[in-house]
Amino acid sequence: MCAYVFGQGEIDALRYATHDLSGSARGQAMGGAFGALGGDVTGVAINPAGVGIYRVSEIVANMSLASVNVKTDAKAGWNGTPTGLGKSKFNFDNLSYIGYYPLAKGSVNTLNFGFNYNRVKNFDRKYSASGSNMSSSLTDYMVTLTNGFQDSYLNYNGDAPWLSVLAWEGGLINPKQGTNNEYESLLKEGETVNPKMNVTEKGCIEAYDFTIGSNISDKFFWGVAFSLTDIYYSLSSDYGEDFPGDSGFTLDNYLETNGSGYQFKAGVIVKPIDALRLGVSYHSPIWYTMTDYYFAKLTPDNIFIDNKPIGQQATPSDNWNYQFQTPYTWTFSAAAIIGTHAIVSLDYETKNYTSMYLKDRNGREYSDNKYISEDFQSASTLRIGAEYRFTPQFSGRLGYALLQNPYDATFKSGDKEVMTAGTVPHYTIDEDATYYTAGIGYRFTPQFYMDFAFIYRQQDSDLYFYTPVKDIGTNTQIVHSYPASFKSRTYKGLLTLGYKF
Repeated sequence: MCAYVFGQGEIDALRYATHDLSGSARGQAMGGAFGALGGDVTGVAINPAGVGIYRVSEIVANMSLASVNVKTDAKAGWNGTPTGLGKSKFNFDNLSYIGYYPLAKGSVNTLNFGFNYNRVKNFDRKYSASGSNMSSSLTDYMVTLTNGFQDSYLNYNGDAPWLSVLAWEGGLINPKQGTNNEYESLLKEGETVNPKMNVTEKGCIEAYDFTIGSNISDKFFWGVAFSLTDIYYSLSSDYGEDFPGDSGFTLDNYLETNGSGYQFKAGVIVKPIDALRLGVSYHSPIWYTMTDYYFAKLTPDNIFIDNKPIGQQATPSDNWNYQFQTPYTWTFSAAAIIGTHAIVSLDYETKNYTSMYLKDRNGREYSDNKYISEDFQSASTLRIGAEYRFTPQFSGRLGYALLQNPYDATFKSGDKEVMTAGTVPHYTIDEDATYYTAGIGYRFTPQFYMDFAFIYRQQDSDLYFYTPVKDIGTNTQIVHSYPASFKSRTYKGLLTLGYKF
């Protein structure tokens, strides 16, 4: 089977390469800005040197309740109906143990160990969109995808994309007269369609960090970590178009991705004076081994060949094994300790998304790597946090985070063809994501404490039913695709229980 039949696309690569804010309620309430602070499981995940800050052992558990609300609406050129959907879910997000081991002699004060489980991304969401009297159709994209293949290749044993096979077998495209490898839509010039789509996504990315680090003379802290990562993602979607004359079609897709990978982390924290901490950390790429399970079916409605109705067409259910490398990450951090009452901290993180890499199980690279290098660039994340201790027991926290999108300007503008996975035609192009965070903490005893955080995340996107296509030779648009406005808002409450000993 050729990788062109069903390979991961550049949009799918980005999905697995980005993470959300994660960690304890204290860390997230401060916008995740813990790279130089340490002494908290959030900081240890960002900078392993943070494990050396600990002066006691600790067990931490974190639970969350998140509500994801999505709204789609019309944009210029897109005749849409506003649609809103929401989804709430309870999760067990974090479990950590830090072991403090003081050393009796020498300048090395401690040798600390840590285990940290983090749910670093949540995929759960539902959304839908519909339009009316659209001048473009998925069948137009199917034509461009199929041109160049003789009809003898339009079967599940051939080299043609499976979306082309479904279109051919389902009667959505026809041979262009006078050619043997060019096609045209069954729609006539000037006919419009009414599209509609429903999508459900589920899953998460989970990381398991094993960390070791130490404190040297209370001035220099170092740490290294080995991380194991698991991915589970599933997508179930139906996209349909109503044609003139009570005909049309529905395309159903199911995609499930499972993967596991590993990563190395290293970092240092320097305390030149008691009131200032500076940190830097490096996260290697995550090297994943992944498997996709996929299935698609196309149901024609009142479409005929030789006066006979065309029945439902389906792809074989199959697995696809491949390897994926995420970008590496550098994080630079600073924190100021103001007296005994206040903390202000800042993290700056950078990732080079052009270094994402896909290859098959035999080590052969995917053609999508070319598009990744052209369509993505480096992107930064800024995290800012503050904490004020009102009493020895009670603290308040505020934070902010900005996650920059990694798209090249031409790609982001919707002016380029987008490579998606297999027969899934739809995708989103995301704007920057912003987080506004707040929280409180209360220490019941010197050992037992509880923290609460509230996180509000907002991100706007463009939702495309399928990709636009330009003619390479003339640079003219041959397939138009008008995006819908896609607004995602997440409200999350977190509760952390911790015990120091």
